[in-house]
Parts: sequence; C-alpha cells; structure tokens
Amino acid sequence: MPRCAGCQSLERHRIFRVMFDTLGTDGFADWKAIQFSPDATVDPSWFASHELSVYGEPGGLDIQAIDKPDAAYDIAICSHVIEHVGDDRKALHELLRIVKPEGMLYLAFPDPFREEVTRDWGFPKPEKHGHWRVYGSDVVKRFAAYIPDQPVLAYRGEDPVTGEWEGAFLLPRSAARYRWIVERLGSSVSLFSGPKA
Repeated sequence: MPRCAGCQSLERHRIFRVMFDTLGTDGFADWKAIQFSPDATVDPSWFASHELSVYGEPGGLDIQAIDKPDAAYDIAICSHVIEHVGDDRKALHELLRIVKPEGMLYLAFPDPFREEVTRDWGFPKPEKHGHWRVYGSDVVKRFAAYIPDQPVLAYRGEDPVTGEWEGAFLLPRSAARYRWIVERLGSSVSLFSGPKA
C-alpha cells in the first residue's frame, strides 16, 4: 500500500486525518483520549491527555473487558482492532461504556463498503492477520442488533495522495455531539445505523 516515506502513514491514515482536521482538532484541546492501536490517524498532541493501549503489550487492555471506569474518556479511538476480537458485541459495548455522555467513539476496520457480506470464521484466521472476521456492508445489521439505540455515522473519504476511498464510523454519545459531527463533516457523513439524534 502507498506509504508516506516521511511519516509512514497509509492511505487510511491520511483519509481519516482529513476527517479529523475537518472536525477541527483544536476542539479536542481539553479532551481525554484513549487509543487502542498505534495508528497514525490521530496526533496525541491534539488532546489534553492521551493513553495508548496495545493488546499483549505491558498495560495493554482487552477491548472485550476494558479495565477502566464508565465515562472515563471524551473519545475512544479504535482503528483496525475490532476485527481481531472474538466478541465484537462485547467490544462495542465496552468501548461505548468508557466514553463520556458528550463524547464519541471513532471506529475503523478494513473497509466494509468493499464487501457485501461479513465473513466471520469464529476463530482468528492466521492467513488474515489474525482477523476473526472481515466485515461487509451488512455490518449495519450487527450495529442494529448490538447497539440499537446508538447512532452510527458513516464517513467516506478520499486519500488526497492516491485518490482511493475508505470509510470509518463515528458514534456520538449525545444529540449535541451528533449535530456537531454532522455540521462539520456535511455530506461526507451520513446516518448508517440507529436513531437520528
């Protein structure tokens, strides 16, 4: 994949960096963040505090049972992790549990808009980098079943370098945060699942 020679970013990192820039990273100055992978999409300096958790490393957390209190963070950043866990329902509930009522969850996984149907093997497949599943566009059904009362906003963006497109999801915890996202991202974001806030 096209990787930046300077910062080592991939297409998805650049695509979602544009999304965060459009949201306005200066708005995160007093936010407490937790990130569940060393992903180059966000810059820790945007936040008042930033924790990095890498599963299997010292201090790393299991997103299926996050050892953190309720509403501990303004934003949880989970990029290319959820496809690696056995119970994605538990993981979604845990990620949302630790986000403050006015905060949001940023969730990305290999682009589900390229596949129609989710392929879930029920075990971590070695030849798929330990993925338990590859999500398809029918992930909307999982969201509807797992978190029916949670709005899920889909973002689609273009890599400014290669022109490739990819998608991610923003899960606002309040109606005010929902409106804040929609006002800033405009037509590049749409309601994917759950109620309109």
